[in-house]
Amino acid sequence: MELSKGKYSKKEVLILINAYRGEYEKRIKAQEEVIKKLNQEIRAFNALNDNLSQKEKLVLSMLLRAEKTAFDLEEKSKREYLAAVEKLNEFVKKWDDYFQMLEEKYPLYPPVQKALRLKELVGGEYEKEAKEVIEELESIIDGGKSKKFNPQEKINDYIAATGDNGFNLDEVLNPGELQLEELCKELGLIDSKD
Repeated sequence: MELSKGKYSKKEVLILINAYRGEYEKRIKAQEEVIKKLNQEIRAFNALNDNLSQKEKLVLSMLLRAEKTAFDLEEKSKREYLAAVEKLNEFVKKWDDYFQMLEEKYPLYPPVQKALRLKELVGGEYEKEAKEVIEELESIIDGGKSKKFNPQEKINDYIAATGDNGFNLDEVLNPGELQLEELCKELGLIDSKD
């Protein structure tokens, strides 16, 4: 609709207003539809945003819980590790004390000597030797309860442990025929006059 600069009657003005009103109402309805669609999209985006916010809070709480659990597990592992190390240290101390006691109590006894060597070589490849030594040590600790006391064997073991000193135990225990005159001469009790 076009307007001219001339004068309009009241009726013409009303017709013009109605024409413009119809056009503006169409535009307003179109704008209301756009606003309605935009409001629907805003509600959908707000719902999506709320959903994402809830998921973010859930993920954050799960991360915090996982972090706390990891910290607790790390602390528990440290405590268990320290307890295991302490147990091992106690075992090593008992092990060392045991072998020190054996060395002090039976320093020259061959099974103890073997045990002390074994202590230095402890490992899986020495399992057979370890079993033998343990059996010998158990018989020592038993006090020989499993077998009869044999003084000659003990003296032989002692001599073997201390080295060769020219002493023949068989001659002392079974002297055979005594040559007292020869013995006195050797000891310097009788002058040897030949």
